[in-house]
Order: sequence, then structure tokens, then C-alpha cells
Amino acid sequence: MQRSLFLLLALSLFLVPAAFAEETLVGEYQWDQGGASGDLRAVFEPTGDNTWEVSFYFDFRSKPHVYSGTATGSLEDGTLEGTVKNENKRRTFTFEGSFQNGEFRGNHAETTRGEPIRTGTLTLAQETESSQTRSQSQTR
Repeated sequence: MQRSLFLLLALSLFLVPAAFAEETLVGEYQWDQGGASGDLRAVFEPTGDNTWEVSFYFDFRSKPHVYSGTATGSLEDGTLEGTVKNENKRRTFTFEGSFQNGEFRGNHAETTRGEPIRTGTLTLAQETESSQTRSQSQTR
């Protein structure tokens, strides 16, 4: 009995952290007003079953930004949606879309004044070695 309990505890120390590991996705955003676009890095930290704290890192008009909030859904297949706020918490944005073949395609909208107003699109995929090099300039 003690041996199996010890074995179960030892396995949980190795398996649990992997199941709840931070996920980094990279891609691009498009901003409808003015045609701005750029690289995007999203860091998802699990908070439960298909629930996440998320932070989006990007440059807009030559300034670095981090918008943070929550998301629900799968990071592999199916739908994903969430709500984030800008750094001073005065503006609220939503995003929604779905994963197909390992790539997320979705829309973002500003909801600061109530009804969502579409602001653009975004794409995300698992970080690769080449995207890691590109995103090293964007600090966490």
C-alpha cells in the first residue's frame, strides 16, 4: 500500500506540472482602423479545465503593450474566446475564434462602451524556433 501511494505521489509530481504548463502562441494581429498590423505573442496560464489567464504582447504605433485577462476554450481544437483589458484597465476587448489544423483564427472587438465594436482580426499558432527568435524582442 505504501509503495503504491509513493509511486502515485512520485508520478503526480512529474505529470501534473506538464498538464498545467504555460502555453505560448504567436501570430499576428490586424487593426481595422488605419490598417495597422504586427506580431502578436499570447501567453496562456491554465486556471482550470479549458480556462486560462492570458496576456497578449504586441507593439502598436511603435509602443509595446500588454493586454491581460481571461480566456475559455481549447488551445488545440475548437473554439476559444476571452476578454482582456489594456494596461491602465480603461479599455476592454474581447476575442473569439477557433482552432483548425493547429492555427487559431479569430476577431477582436472593443467593448468599453457596451456593445462590441469590431477592431480587427488575429491569428495564433504554437511557438516555433523561428518565432521564438522573432518574439525575443517583445519582453514579458
